[in-house]
Amino acid sequence: MAHPLLSIPFLILAAMAATSAAPEENRAPWPAGRIVPAFAKPAAKLDALVIQDLGPDDLITFSSLQGRVNLRQPRFILLDNRAGEGRDTWLETPTTGIGEVEVHDSRDRFDLIAKYSGELRGVVLYDVSRSEHYRNLAGTVAALEDALPVTRETLAAIASHGWDPEIVADLTGLRQESAVDIYQYMRGKYWPRCTKRLIVSARPFERHGDLHHTRDMAAACGAAVVWLDPREKDERALLGEFFRDMPAGDAVALGWYATERSGITAASEYGIGTLPADFFNGSTVFAASPGEIRVPPVPRMPEIKNKVYIAVFISDGDNIQYVQHAMRQAWDGCSGIRGRIPLNWTIAPGLADIAPGLMNYYYGAASLNDCFVSGPSGMGYLMPVNTLAEPGAPVGAFLKDRARIDGYTRMTGRFTERAGLRVITIWDDATPETRAAYERNGPLLYGLTVQNFKDVPSVAESVENKRLRFEKLRIPYAGSYDDLLRDVSRAIRRWDGNSPLFLSYQMNIWGEMKPQRIVEFHNQLQREHPGRIEFVRADHFFNLRNQAERLPYNLCLDPETEVLASDGEAAAAVDGTPVTRWSGGTDGESWLGFDFGSERTLRRYVIHHAPAAVRPSAIAFQTSETGKNWRTVDVCRATKEDWSVVSLPPARVRYVRLLVKPADGAACELADVEIYGSR
Repeated sequence: MAHPLLSIPFLILAAMAATSAAPEENRAPWPAGRIVPAFAKPAAKLDALVIQDLGPDDLITFSSLQGRVNLRQPRFILLDNRAGEGRDTWLETPTTGIGEVEVHDSRDRFDLIAKYSGELRGVVLYDVSRSEHYRNLAGTVAALEDALPVTRETLAAIASHGWDPEIVADLTGLRQESAVDIYQYMRGKYWPRCTKRLIVSARPFERHGDLHHTRDMAAACGAAVVWLDPREKDERALLGEFFRDMPAGDAVALGWYATERSGITAASEYGIGTLPADFFNGSTVFAASPGEIRVPPVPRMPEIKNKVYIAVFISDGDNIQYVQHAMRQAWDGCSGIRGRIPLNWTIAPGLADIAPGLMNYYYGAASLNDCFVSGPSGMGYLMPVNTLAEPGAPVGAFLKDRARIDGYTRMTGRFTERAGLRVITIWDDATPETRAAYERNGPLLYGLTVQNFKDVPSVAESVENKRLRFEKLRIPYAGSYDDLLRDVSRAIRRWDGNSPLFLSYQMNIWGEMKPQRIVEFHNQLQREHPGRIEFVRADHFFNLRNQAERLPYNLCLDPETEVLASDGEAAAAVDGTPVTRWSGGTDGESWLGFDFGSERTLRRYVIHHAPAAVRPSAIAFQTSETGKNWRTVDVCRATKEDWSVVSLPPARVRYVRLLVKPADGAACELADVEIYGSR
């Protein structure tokens, strides 16, 4: 007998156009909504130098050259012979779009400056005899003046290789010596001309300094480069003045700080997320990787049973240098076992702009058991509440201003959607107002985890707006196999077995619990508790938990839900990725139908519009208890967003269909559909 959803007619949304901001003079074009500029496709052949062959001030000069050259088209890259994943590994990875690379002998390095001198106004002269912080000042000024920062020695070498540059600014006569005095001078004279959408925090010291990472990005977009120690009261106050001028929701910091918590909390106070990047190479090249983020498909979640469901999160993916280096080693190194059990890999949503080719490599190599979630705490590392006292970072809430909370969480909502991330890990905690803002501004999120350092009682679970769950990790940064085993065993002993039990843990990637050990841990639990343990993806974990507690969950992930269509491949509409799309017909209305197996109480639905595709002129959302008599409960029309989120009046139904009206007779596409309800 034909399924009742196969005997129906049909109906209705409209297309939008995106706008871009005009490029500023002598800077890379920077469309609204991006965290870094939009660079052109890399040249077919890149010039390259190896950083180990360069001295400290060479690194300052050539990282700036990298940014000034690449803002027009990426043509020059600095390479690291000591990169753990291999110097050429990412160059040879197809998703980065990098072609041939010519590595020049360091003895010929000044010939490269002569080659590109026609694209430069001149040089900014500096001297570090009074303070090494002049390296940062010179780099900042050079970015604004379309110039290179150079010492007198470098200037002489440049002149001997065929370029006699104009000195557009001479900083050698400045007498400031302290960091505070130098950056106050920068703030008064040059900060007004710097972009406020990005700031680079980089050590300018010859010993243990950061003399080239992400300085190319500062050079390309006119960003200030600073180094102020947030543990020192006067330096923290000055750093805060820079952050205060940056628009929360449209700004990030690149680099790192003197200590983690002192720096992250200093930026968090102003709603500024940080992309840890003090060992990230070639930002202006990798930001030019081609194409959209190719979000991996999401499998159906398992049928819910009275089991112990465990989600394990692998730490440190917010750190884009980790994604470039150590994660690549861990990922490739466990390729033989990866995919055997569900693992949740933290990753930075900002990679969608600053290194999409890196993100697409991991996504393209992922198994159905590899789930990606956002590192803390969304769009850049931000710490709304600190629970561990350290110098410069007392215990307490740091993100308090409502406008900044909204700005940061709105930005997080945009970037997690672009990156296909539905779960966020938060360090350490979030206030009630911040939790509400994540729910308000992250309509596509399934859930978030909060840390449980030293079992701080104030760190608590919550469910916002009867929808978005904040899950308290049982162990937040687990490094010991035995500690994990004891905790799980204790939880199972206390479990009555009458309902599902949900346990979540974050693994310290730098400790013992690497993917291989997590698999061993899983196997031991299976032996000791056969049939009672199931490791799950994070997106499944939060949906299963909501299902168990009769809260709305994505019914399209439920294995009982059947999806049918009048045209095209119905499964493409519910596989969690815009890479595959459902396409309707061109004649009249097409439809998508859903049978949930039994009645559900519907709460809302989500339409993910296919990027750069023809959108329907309208979509009618209809429900039925029998699959025969239909009632239109909503008509979804044009939106400027890439998705439409629609709340529904609660109703008990078994069947839903979407009647899709094509636009001007053209076949339209939908990236994905989600319907939320409870049992």
